[in-house]
Amino acid sequence: MPESPLSRFWEMVKPPPPVNRTVLSPQLLALRRRQRKLVMITAGAVAILAAGYGVLTYVENAPLRADKEFQEGMRMLRPDKYQDAIVHFTRALDISGQRADAYLQRGNAHRALAEPDAALADFQAAADLNPNLAEAHNGIALMYIERRDPRHAMEELNKSLAVQPTIDAYYQRGELLEAQGEHQRAIADYDQAIALARDAPYMYRARAMAKEKLGDLEGARSDRDHATEIEQP
Repeated sequence: MPESPLSRFWEMVKPPPPVNRTVLSPQLLALRRRQRKLVMITAGAVAILAAGYGVLTYVENAPLRADKEFQEGMRMLRPDKYQDAIVHFTRALDISGQRADAYLQRGNAHRALAEPDAALADFQAAADLNPNLAEAHNGIALMYIERRDPRHAMEELNKSLAVQPTIDAYYQRGELLEAQGEHQRAIADYDQAIALARDAPYMYRARAMAKEKLGDLEGARSDRDHATEIEQP
């Protein structure tokens, strides 16, 4: 069987068998010292390379490990498991702190647990990492609505709608406009929301209220009747 490279290398560097030191020449003693030194250096280099490879592999696998924790958090994102979901989203962020989706979903879990400060911080972190994440702006807006801060809520809804028009953002902005007496502008937002989802009865009822305040009683009645039709089995 041919000799392997590793075997040949060992034959070169392995120390000689024990002999009576008194009969070794100075040259042989020096050779043995060089061999021992080479063995130690080689062993140290192998250990360093092995450790470096382990660290490199661990770092390269970070996205996979973060995604595994994130997916487990999503699986736990339900009423009886919100706290467990937060644990997994936090682990994902500990591995990879640039995951806007993990901040977003952890914010949703905090909001469900009535932890508004933590929710707002997570939604803001998600929006900072990804300004084009409409759901993050929606989350921030909801936190400001709960804090009775319509100005900041409106700013976030405007950002959300600039990124991605959604029925929720149009509805929330319409509600804010209604509260400010901007009935016609609110109706315009409800119109946009209905164009995106024509089978949402609450949207017709919201528009009916705005129309009624503008004196459009027939339009309000029509919207309420349509909402009732949608709700009927």
